[in-house]
Amino acid sequence: MKETNPGPHTFYERDTKGRFIFLFFSFGQSIHGFYAAIRKVIVVDETFLKRKYKGVLLVATVLDGNSSLYPIAFGVVDSENDLAWNWFMTQLNVVIADDHSLAFVSAGIPQLLKLLRDGKGVAGLVAKASKAYRAADFRKVVTFIFAITPQIGKYLIDAEVSKLACCQFPGYIYDIRTTNPAESINSALRTPREFPVIPLLDSIREMMTRWFFKHRTLSSKHLKPLTITVEKKIDRRIEKGKTFKVHHKSRLQCLKPHTLPDDMYTTASWRSTYEESINPISVPEDAWKVPSHVEKS
Repeated sequence: MKETNPGPHTFYERDTKGRFIFLFFSFGQSIHGFYAAIRKVIVVDETFLKRKYKGVLLVATVLDGNSSLYPIAFGVVDSENDLAWNWFMTQLNVVIADDHSLAFVSAGIPQLLKLLRDGKGVAGLVAKASKAYRAADFRKVVTFIFAITPQIGKYLIDAEVSKLACCQFPGYIYDIRTTNPAESINSALRTPREFPVIPLLDSIREMMTRWFFKHRTLSSKHLKPLTITVEKKIDRRIEKGKTFKVHHKSRLQCLKPHTLPDDMYTTASWRSTYEESINPISVPEDAWKVPSHVEKS
């Protein structure tokens, strides 16, 4: 993989008995695209492997300017625990430098999820509170939740609200509030999750090669200034706005909506994300020269 794809980061560890426990790999092309023009919101999640020796697949993914899945790192670990996650995040930090603009989205807090399952239909209200863009709206919804189910309301009040609501978050999280992107990656790898580690890695490489080619082709044929998803979203807002009554004219009428989005949503940035190709391994598997220490592990 390193011979045909420049700049990847790969690392693995064995236990004291020489048995495999952790593996991390990230394509350099993904990292270059991430820094070129992608929202700095990383979604992390895990899924269980179904092969003979079990294990867990860890995934870190983002969304490109067209809101398509863009994986940046994968990990294979022996089990899901704090040690494995700490190791994975340490390796991720090798390719993605820590920064104030960086945000992470992970699976829900277990205690909160249990309370929501046992609650009286307040899951929708909690979701509404997380989407609130004004602190007053957030407090209003949480107060309503507290009136319905004091236990959940108290949990939300006692929790670190900066992690629960857009209006309280100190950075930029955009519209990415769930682990759905990472879960979609896991779904795409449903069959390869049953493979041994090496075929699993090659299936991931094949998926990445196919996705990069597909989005590079799609973006090259798109001639509008903004990505497909953003163009459609703005057009829907414009059509909806035509039904509103305007009582006072203002300078806002002079603004052109298609000129307002950030550069990361432009077609030019979208194309730059997929400038590089992820290449297949040039040597057939039966011709691989595997070091003896790797075979033994």
